[in-house]
Amino acid sequence: MNVLLRSIVMVDTNLRHLNMTVLVWDGVSLATDRQANDGSAKWESDKAWYVTDKKTGKVCIVSGVGLLDDVIKLREWYKDGALPESFPELTKRSSQLIVIHRDTGLWLYDGIAHPVHYGHNLHAFGHGKDFAYGALAMGANAKEAVDACNTYSLHCGKGIGIYNLNGETDVKEV
Repeated sequence: MNVLLRSIVMVDTNLRHLNMTVLVWDGVSLATDRQANDGSAKWESDKAWYVTDKKTGKVCIVSGVGLLDDVIKLREWYKDGALPESFPELTKRSSQLIVIHRDTGLWLYDGIAHPVHYGHNLHAFGHGKDFAYGALAMGANAKEAVDACNTYSLHCGKGIGIYNLNGETDVKEV
């Protein structure tokens, strides 16, 4: 393989593994940017979904960072009951599933079938998380933190999705 072709393959491989998003949890709301891309084109996309938890029967918010294929595999695994023995094989082990329950807050599945509990504490994920943490430190809520990421990060944009669990009413604002 010639040098130019090897370089193109290396760039393509690296682009497929970039984490170009931001998710921000402020203890009440999950906010996401809406930009998706394939390394050369960008479009708007939802980055979180409302899912009924099979174990509790309650609605939760499910999202993730990493390769979209992996996030979808993880979402479907969770929807099917999140059984450890059926944890999906991921293309990239660093893909993460974020699950938010109204009562217990945020749970993070970080490449394995057993979550870490973050509760209702502030947290940010993805490429724009440094911008988000800066905004949160200055008193911003999740929406305002994602807005800062959309303004300053090259890898975030195309609007903001906001997800809340408000008892009987689940609210998604775009």
